[in-house]
Amino acid sequence: MAECVVVFRALAQGQFGRFGQGPRRNVIAGDTAHTVPYGLMSAGQMFAMKVKRFMHDHGVEQPALRAISLASYHHAQNNPRAVMYGRPLTEEKYDNSRWIVEPFHLFDCCLENDGAAAMVLVSAERAAEVEHAPCYLLGAVSGSHHRAGASVHNAPDYATSAFKTVAPRLYDMAGVGPDDIDVLQSYENFTGGVLMSIVEHGFCEPDGCNEFFVKDNLIAPGGKLPTNTSGGNLAECYMHGLGLNIEAVRQVRGASTSQVPDVDVSMVISGPMVTPVSCCIFGSEATL
Repeated sequence: MAECVVVFRALAQGQFGRFGQGPRRNVIAGDTAHTVPYGLMSAGQMFAMKVKRFMHDHGVEQPALRAISLASYHHAQNNPRAVMYGRPLTEEKYDNSRWIVEPFHLFDCCLENDGAAAMVLVSAERAAEVEHAPCYLLGAVSGSHHRAGASVHNAPDYATSAFKTVAPRLYDMAGVGPDDIDVLQSYENFTGGVLMSIVEHGFCEPDGCNEFFVKDNLIAPGGKLPTNTSGGNLAECYMHGLGLNIEAVRQVRGASTSQVPDVDVSMVISGPMVTPVSCCIFGSEATL
């Protein structure tokens, strides 16, 4: 129906208030009447509840979250565009950083910054004619599980990033599985959402997180699952995750600052623990 589509995101949060702050209002009504009076106001507080439950249920320890943050900051040091370029993160610095809300330290939380990002989508036929190596959208899905929108924290499946019903549809549409994914970009509102999303997309069993989530597994070029190779929302910039989609395309084109060799299949996971969630898979010409 359209020959050329521009997808963009632009943020100037300073004009409208920052996402990390609790709401400032005189009247509390609707869903928030069940949470705000008890101090559950910011996104960090709301998502920490789900992550803490998942960690309790499966014995996940803090170093698993730390590894995700260390990997993002590691990749940002190769990326001159990254907000955190030249500002490396160590285990000691992470451990000594202040709590925002347990289990999230300062470095478990995404950046808040102004900026813009954009992508251009055209038909496969036209993509073959442009100067860049073509990158194809193999699949894209959006949705959530039953009662995922129960924002008063009484959803029947509570400790989830909301991809359990979405991920199988994505793999079916794209014609690939977890073992085919060469590199991953996973939206970090908080590191816990990345961990739960990776589990729900079949890369790791819930009870195996402490062994899987170590820095060496998550970094390019040779990690088991190189993740957030531009620095992601934690260390490159926060454009509501569109930067992650752009980095997924760079990996297929061979143009990333933390390039994984011979990328044919590149995945993006978007918006864990919100509703609806979404995810997509990009591929090289070899995947067609």
